[in-house]
Amino acid sequence: MKNKFFITIFILFASILAAFAGWFYLFSKISSERKEIIELRKSILRGEKNKINEKSLARLLEGVKKEKEAVEAIFLKEDDMVRLIKGLESIEESSGVSLKISAITSEKNKSSKPVISFSVQGTFEQLFKYLYFLENLPYLITINKVSFQNEEGAKESVPGNDKKSGLIPSWQALFSIQLESYEN
Repeated sequence: MKNKFFITIFILFASILAAFAGWFYLFSKISSERKEIIELRKSILRGEKNKINEKSLARLLEGVKKEKEAVEAIFLKEDDMVRLIKGLESIEESSGVSLKISAITSEKNKSSKPVISFSVQGTFEQLFKYLYFLENLPYLITINKVSFQNEEGAKESVPGNDKKSGLIPSWQALFSIQLESYEN
């Protein structure tokens, strides 16, 4: 009987020990699974933050795209010099003067910037208007030289400006400008 009693206690003790080992194994497994779940949640949150940041950057780039194009339009390359000449011609039409480009010098040095020499003819008011429009071209230019000259004896017919004869003196302006917004 004593033998049965010890065997029963031993079996009971072994089953309790097996139950504790099973519980310990389950708790350790659950704990490791929780850690993995926490790491996965952190990874998901990082991924969501990255997606939000990507979308934010994409919106920012779209917003800056127009400004970038405007800034790039100011800086001309050798192939884009025609745009500047067209700009000079468009303000010629706006101010009512006649434009004659005499020289465009552009050296191949990296530090060298093109210099454009030209003359315009018209009334003094038209020349001054042309100078104003020239200063407001969408390119960074330096006006190196401006010379206004009254052309002796030459008069233009402009109705309504001179009450006596309808003629006003003709003027000529010589310009030398340097394009500062230029890339070689």
